[in-house]
Amino acid sequence: MLDPSFEQSVGAGSDLVRELAQGLPTVLELLREHEDDFDEVLPTVFLSEIAQWYAETWLARETDPGTFDEASRFATRVAVRYPEVSPSERNMFAVGFLEALPNPGEAGRGCLEALPDILRVEREAMDSPNNGPGIGDGGTGL
Repeated sequence: MLDPSFEQSVGAGSDLVRELAQGLPTVLELLREHEDDFDEVLPTVFLSEIAQWYAETWLARETDPGTFDEASRFATRVAVRYPEVSPSERNMFAVGFLEALPNPGEAGRGCLEALPDILRVEREAMDSPNNGPGIGDGGTGL
């Protein structure tokens, strides 16, 4: 039997990603596809799918200028919510979205420069050899 607090955390995470997707047609379509594939919203998995899409649209921005706009708006929404969510939701963003972005040397790594500052700083902290605590000592420490 699953821990009830885990189920609550997943439910809260699902609600949060649904909220962040509102008004963003491509993100909503990706969310629908995700739900079709998994019969539910697995927030960390969904955020990793969004991270991949974010990097892909960043790479395509030269040939298709409007492609990255929606991905950038989604990242901005995450950045606004990041400091105010619970530690478990912050961890969900860090593991699902930030950690899934390209690593040093991978194609699309430059997309990190397009992240809102709060997310870029947190992702860079994840890449540091000593893995500092991140944002305001309340970061994920991953």
